[in-house]
Amino acid sequence: MYRVLLTGPAGSGKNTICKLIVKECDQFGCFSAGDIIRDHIQKGTEFGQRAQSFLNKGEHVPDSMINGLLINELKKAPSKLILNGYPRNLNQVKQVEEFCPLNLVVALKLDKKILMDRLSKQLVHPASGRAYNLNFNPPKVEGKDDITGEPLFPRLDDQMEIARRRIEIYDKTETKVVDYYRSGNSNLRIEIFLKRFTKVMLSFSKIITCQKKDEKILEKII
Repeated sequence: MYRVLLTGPAGSGKNTICKLIVKECDQFGCFSAGDIIRDHIQKGTEFGQRAQSFLNKGEHVPDSMINGLLINELKKAPSKLILNGYPRNLNQVKQVEEFCPLNLVVALKLDKKILMDRLSKQLVHPASGRAYNLNFNPPKVEGKDDITGEPLFPRLDDQMEIARRRIEIYDKTETKVVDYYRSGNSNLRIEIFLKRFTKVMLSFSKIITCQKKDEKILEKII
């Protein structure tokens, strides 16, 4: 069993990196809390409708709603796994650690101005919230959502305000998760600035393939 937490604010590239790593290292699966929530929204489930009301305000879905669902899904996941964006607060960390201890934590960091610039250039599928970046994660067909084939649109001003709110929430909550793992002896935290996307991909691929915790080796890779 080898579990990696991939965390970072909106616009840091978590989804793109997770997909590319799984493609590069096919023994790993990707567990994306966002994808699970978007699937429920797309299907119009009761959970999806309730979750949408929080996301529309730029807020996270409350733990009381999300933990049970995600933990049940996590129990069915492969033994080698990248957790994309979950756990995202200390309460969720405690829930996950009971049956899914992490081996590695990767924190993606980027200047807020660059994050907002990236988000402003994304194309979005309004119904599901799926986002595409023309440089790193373009749609398979130009201007069309990969799943539904429906049109993609630039983020609107109100959507940018929601994204800004999500970045603020990340700074207040998820950075505490990174600090928690940094303070422990059993897990290794890595901080990567995403200004050099290719180098990040190469580093991450080598790290999870080698599955080593030696910081000196890690520094040479990065």
